[in-house]
Amino acid sequence: MKRPLIAAALAASLLATPAFAASDNFEMAVNFDRAAAESAEGARAEYTSIRQEVSERCAAEHENFSVGRDLATTLCTARTMNKVVKAIDSPELTKVHAARKAG
Repeated sequence: MKRPLIAAALAASLLATPAFAASDNFEMAVNFDRAAAESAEGARAEYTSIRQEVSERCAAEHENFSVGRDLATTLCTARTMNKVVKAIDSPELTKVHAARKAG
């Protein structure tokens, strides 16, 4: 029983390798309304909009992956959102991001 599981895990890790090897280093402009993000509701709306933009860009960056595309896009989106939220440095947007990451 252990051998088939080990083989399956090894195969899965080899198939996912392109996702982990992908570069998420790219520049993009995001639309952000700092005044709107001063309220909790506005920050949630801005966050949703930014996340959509980032997700679409990450999907485009990884569209040529034949295997592991969804995982690569998910990881790219998470990493890029961390960078975007840090760069914007809005307290309310940071709270929304932390809540999303928590769960």
